[in-house]
Amino acid sequence: QTKKKERGVFLFLNESRVFCGEQSSTVRREEEAVVSTQSTGEPTYLLQLKTNRLYPLKMGLLTLILVGLLVVHVESATYKVTSKRLNNNQPILSSQTPGQSIFEYNYNVAYLPLFVDGGVQDSILVRCQNSTVNEYTVSPSKLSVSFISDPIDYSDIECSDITPPSIVFQPDGPSEAYGTEDPRVVYRSKDETYYLLYSAVSENPITAKLSLATTTQPLNASSWVRHGPVFPELPWSKSGSLLIRDGYPGPHYLFWGDSSSICGLTVAVSDNLLDWTNLNGTFLPCRKDSFDVALVEAGPMPLLLSDGNYLMIYNTARHGFPSAKPNWDMQYNVGWAVLNGSNPVQVIQRCEEPLLSPVYGWENGTEPYLGLTPNVVFLEGWKAGPVADSFIGFYGAADSVVGSVSINVDH
Repeated sequence: QTKKKERGVFLFLNESRVFCGEQSSTVRREEEAVVSTQSTGEPTYLLQLKTNRLYPLKMGLLTLILVGLLVVHVESATYKVTSKRLNNNQPILSSQTPGQSIFEYNYNVAYLPLFVDGGVQDSILVRCQNSTVNEYTVSPSKLSVSFISDPIDYSDIECSDITPPSIVFQPDGPSEAYGTEDPRVVYRSKDETYYLLYSAVSENPITAKLSLATTTQPLNASSWVRHGPVFPELPWSKSGSLLIRDGYPGPHYLFWGDSSSICGLTVAVSDNLLDWTNLNGTFLPCRKDSFDVALVEAGPMPLLLSDGNYLMIYNTARHGFPSAKPNWDMQYNVGWAVLNGSNPVQVIQRCEEPLLSPVYGWENGTEPYLGLTPNVVFLEGWKAGPVADSFIGFYGAADSVVGSVSINVDH
């Protein structure tokens, strides 16, 4: 049974599972094993264990057998993660700033590094929509590029205007007829390729599929190669946080989900970034009586800390915040976790309080500000900051505008 703030995990197995998930009564091997642990009434957690020897076991059909008591050592470092809004606590991109965008709603952005003349041009890939019959009914999403002024003045961040040529990715075919939404982008230096994970949304019925597209020229709309749904066998999938592990032993990781099927995330692994296998269990499950009680949804890719572990950002939701939008009482917040750099499915520490919550009118969507979805901050784009263990995040607010935030880690 796992308990918060304990540094060990008591592992119990029953007749349906022996370590690697094989339906076998006999296992004898030495390896790194991904296992699923369960306790009555509690979510399932993924852990990585190094086993020595597993001797022959015989499982009774209805008998719960205590196979062993394994204590998993978790690193004892304590992390403090703080945030501070940039740009004088104002949006960096909003259609309410004259001329900034041809779209009414501009939000949920991915960080997009562009390599120009030996340097990096910071830019963001923005989800854009217009209202149709009313302020809460919108057109299909398109993805547009906005360039950030160089060097960045964090008290006055300037973004280039979004115009028709800014659109670099938009619906193509029935599987995307309802929109291309919520981009996350990872640049892979090994093959100089941009990997775009996005929600391809079809209509009649409305269905979202986490999908992959790649390019080496992200500003060229015709250069994107669509690889289709990441999990074509699933009826619904969204929100992928891709961790590319070039130079490390083992697979690449994809932390994905929007709590639509399980209240938490799923972890998938791949050797080629195209074919993915889901692991059993729930990663970062929703927590009772917490700010992430109703939803845990993937954020951007995890980024390295100076100690070799990863900082992971995720998005959350809870009920109890009535708004002007009919039948909407949710509040979205941003959370964080630190993952083991040697074994990214092991959580070293998870936040107890939100890293970022909607505070300002443009985040809550109160008048005179836009409010497609009130009470929302949602982060899915970030980059390393100017000093070690600092980061710059770009987030959607009220599903209407783009904000910016600095994130700092002490440990």
